[in-house]
Amino acid sequence: MNNYKVSDLKPGLSCNKPVYIDEDTLFIPAGVPIREKDLTRLDKWGVVEVQSEGMFAESENEDLLNSRQLWGIPSDKELSAFYNKTLEDLDNLFSRINLMEDIDVAELDKISDKLIDTVENKKMQTIRMVLTHNSSSRAMAKSALNTAILTLTIGFAMNRPRPKLLQLVNGAILHDIGMMRIPEEIKIKKSGLSSTEMNKLKSHTVYSYQIISKELGYDDTIAQIALEHHERWDGDGYPQGKKEDDIVMEARIVSIADSFEAMVSERPYRNSMIGYEAMKHIISDNSRKFDPEILRYFIHSMGIYPLGSIVMLNDSTVARVIKGNPEAPLRPEVITLIDSTGKEYPGDMGPVLNLLDIKNLFIVKAVDLNSLLLKNDTT
Repeated sequence: MNNYKVSDLKPGLSCNKPVYIDEDTLFIPAGVPIREKDLTRLDKWGVVEVQSEGMFAESENEDLLNSRQLWGIPSDKELSAFYNKTLEDLDNLFSRINLMEDIDVAELDKISDKLIDTVENKKMQTIRMVLTHNSSSRAMAKSALNTAILTLTIGFAMNRPRPKLLQLVNGAILHDIGMMRIPEEIKIKKSGLSSTEMNKLKSHTVYSYQIISKELGYDDTIAQIALEHHERWDGDGYPQGKKEDDIVMEARIVSIADSFEAMVSERPYRNSMIGYEAMKHIISDNSRKFDPEILRYFIHSMGIYPLGSIVMLNDSTVARVIKGNPEAPLRPEVITLIDSTGKEYPGDMGPVLNLLDIKNLFIVKAVDLNSLLLKNDTT
């Protein structure tokens, strides 16, 4: 593992391997350029070095990457409109909560009900929205929505009944609502936080609990999700240092979804490896942060190669993962984007390959399709 001084890093650099702040904390996935905001965050946390097994280099041409980023992925205008409308509704709701206006919780229940139906009917497409949606506006609403989508994938995998799913998604949407009560100077501070400031930042879980239970009037189950989503399976979390089954199950579910969402969010663009790199990091937890049983459900629902991941097969076929095989996470169902002869199939027109049935084909590695296309463009 190589150590890199933060002072030597600059916006636009990317690394060919994942970059870590420490052994438990991913800074950026492989191939994702650093932004000024990322460096500001490191300075705020007092981080002076990061670690990686790879090497840094200038990023590829970002304009070309952005223009071809969703190559091979057909647009779903109806889903995109729903996603953007939900972002708008949540952003408006959060603003009114911040102003301490009277809120009818039926409004949030309606949003959550629609989201449950959407994820149930379009699981693959909604997960793909989490991994590819690039809007940098409405950051809090976007994090809440993406966390709720990922939470629902676990909830469905665990066969949670509809009333429990509604509690779960409401808790996921509101899990960080208490951040609005943290002083702005702490949230935007560019130098390292003092222990007092860090404790203040951590108190957002308590504020979330109070907002949900007292101001919104939700039952304690939903409020506990927000209070305990930063507790850890090994007992080293906060605010109460609970561990294992002492942490409410719903909070253990949201904890995994929230961590995965944080790893794939706030990037200048999303490359096709970002979900795979985040999943690798989640899988390496070794029962420290996460409930291992719930983590298994997450892996089964997402796959080791999450839906939308771009992979290369042993015959050089490049394909996109469209369905997981829970009994064989390394052998998902994929759709061909570039076949072994080099023929391209844009717009989901390529052959579908179920690697569980086709024994002579297997995944060699995850790839960044944009970088691959750039190489093809220059050859």
